[in-house]
Amino acid sequence: MMYKYNAIQARIGAFRLGKGVAGALSLVYCLLLSACTVLPNSSEADVQAVAHSYFETYAERSDFDRFMRFYADDAKLTDIVYGNEINGKDNIRDFFDWHRGDFTVVDAGPALEVEEQVISGNQVITKGVFREFEYNGNRMGPWKFIIWQELNQAGKVIAQEDWINYTPKKIMLGS
Repeated sequence: MMYKYNAIQARIGAFRLGKGVAGALSLVYCLLLSACTVLPNSSEADVQAVAHSYFETYAERSDFDRFMRFYADDAKLTDIVYGNEINGKDNIRDFFDWHRGDFTVVDAGPALEVEEQVISGNQVITKGVFREFEYNGNRMGPWKFIIWQELNQAGKVIAQEDWINYTPKKIMLGS
């Protein structure tokens, strides 16, 4: 059974408000408390396999249809930096659309690297970096990220929050 008090979500909320060392400590606390979450009929090994496959597909960036199969039809994606909230798989497909624009990783390696991943119940927190790339002639990255995901019992992403350090900020945010 899922506990009514979800430790991960509570601590992520504290992390959002925190800054510097306090924010980092809040995240560590969140990860430690996340072991209290329990989900029936699903093992952490199953969730780990889905998370591994998801980020492997994302890193290869070659099979967009496979990538989209990780999302539930009613999934919600939030891009924290831009403040975008995208609801539904079709809208998420339009948001990510790998076929839009000219994208190449600068050194022809994978698009991203996972540095750390924590799994608790049906929730996954992944820390990594999007490697340097060119998009429509503009060189961008590397971008550090933290992505939080919640999976349903079918192993599909139903909620995702992207925390991405978009750089250069002048191009991405106008500052």
